[in-house]
Amino acid sequence: MKETKMMKVFEQYIKKFDMNKGNVKAMYFHSIKMMELCKDIATNIGIFSDEEIIVCGLIGLFHDIGHISNKFKNCIIIDEAMDKSKITIDILFDKDALIRKITDDTKYDDAIKIAIYCQNKNGLPNGFNQKILSFCKVLKDAHVMETFRMITNYPYMDMYIDNFPNDLAYNDFKQFKVINSKVSDNDADKILEVMSLIFGMNYAYSYTLLKEESSVNKLVGALKIGNKNISRFFFQIASALNVYIDRKIMS
Repeated sequence: MKETKMMKVFEQYIKKFDMNKGNVKAMYFHSIKMMELCKDIATNIGIFSDEEIIVCGLIGLFHDIGHISNKFKNCIIIDEAMDKSKITIDILFDKDALIRKITDDTKYDDAIKIAIYCQNKNGLPNGFNQKILSFCKVLKDAHVMETFRMITNYPYMDMYIDNFPNDLAYNDFKQFKVINSKVSDNDADKILEVMSLIFGMNYAYSYTLLKEESSVNKLVGALKIGNKNISRFFFQIASALNVYIDRKIMS
């Protein structure tokens, strides 16, 4: 599998859309960053061959291609009822068969499909070997990193917070659980939900990247909070998460 071929196919597909639209441009750079992060994590955890590292990069590059569709007139899909992972898999393997334009080798097809399908689901699938699960873990960790960057740099969530999280969301957070979106009903919940993604990360190296980027502090610093008590609450959350990250790095 050649990385140059992978990039060529990606660029050709993206050219179908209007790069002057902010959402398309953001998705383009999001995809490039995800490829870089996946390769970085895969390289540093020391369990992948050189070819498998390229596959990790491919998964990162194409994982959100289903976010953009001609059906939606070049707009990023924001309908939560749609499973973008299924749309992505369809584009890669059926509708556009982008994977076959990159390589005729099918030995990584299952790993690519499973990793992409699982990337926006909590937890890991059952019944697969450790290598396939490792592809899933790399993508999930990279996506947590990139979610923090995207929200901080391209705020697509309401950053104006005027209330505390609800009890259900906060109780899950205190138990170090990734908060289920179904329990989020205000903007504070949604921010806490994003911060809780850290609890689902898999590799110490990923936590190191999170710390090096000061991802938690940058996110909290980008919030617009007028109430001092609410502001203090989120800075305390950030402090607790930074301690958690340090412990994960050392574990």
